[in-house]
Amino acid sequence: MTGRLGKYSLWQFRDFFMQHGIGIAIIGLLWGYTLLAPLRAAMSPQTPMPMGPGSPIWGLVLQITSAVVSVSVLIAMNGIVATDRKNGYYRFLFSKPINRVLYYAQTFLVYMIGVLLIMAILSALLRMIVPSFNVAYFLLYAALVYVAMGGIGFLLSVATRYDWLTLAAVWLGARILRAIYSGPHAGFKGKLVQVLPPVHRLDDVANSLIGTGSAPASDVVWLVGYGLLCFVIGLAVLRYGSLAD
Repeated sequence: MTGRLGKYSLWQFRDFFMQHGIGIAIIGLLWGYTLLAPLRAAMSPQTPMPMGPGSPIWGLVLQITSAVVSVSVLIAMNGIVATDRKNGYYRFLFSKPINRVLYYAQTFLVYMIGVLLIMAILSALLRMIVPSFNVAYFLLYAALVYVAMGGIGFLLSVATRYDWLTLAAVWLGARILRAIYSGPHAGFKGKLVQVLPPVHRLDDVANSLIGTGSAPASDVVWLVGYGLLCFVIGLAVLRYGSLAD
């Protein structure tokens, strides 16, 4: 059954691109075009505009690209498990002796490859406008965010019907709460928010990883470790829990 499950990855790729990939590509193109096209129009051979690291435009590029990655992962995680649970598709999918843990682990990996492929295309187009933009560094960042954010989204999709909405609330809420309850005077609340996703480290990681290809190891380990832990917990819930609502 493992070999047959591997062959089914082609169908999972198709499902990803039909249900998520097209939307990710459209949003990425529209977002990038709306914000960066005016910069392209303002450039001329007579008055070249600085586009590399250190320029004001570079900060805008980092904000746009990091935001596109987060939105893309949010879209990709929408219904990765919850849709099968809500619509009862799991009854058909697992009517034969297929390991559901391996099935959804493969789905998670296939979706990751799909997201990275789309990010590669979008970043290649961006490089035409910003020649100093490094596609490889950007893909490293996209992979990191997929593991960190996608792992949380996978667990939420296993646990709740409203996975994408819950993921957005957790991701944004963690950033807000960590900003409010930070510092030496936060007390017990400051310690409590430490269990929330480490999204407060994401901006620095984006600036350094997309710009230079390197980031503080502690930040990377913290983000990736949190996402992987949530992913493993989600697989454990799939293994010992019930898919039926």
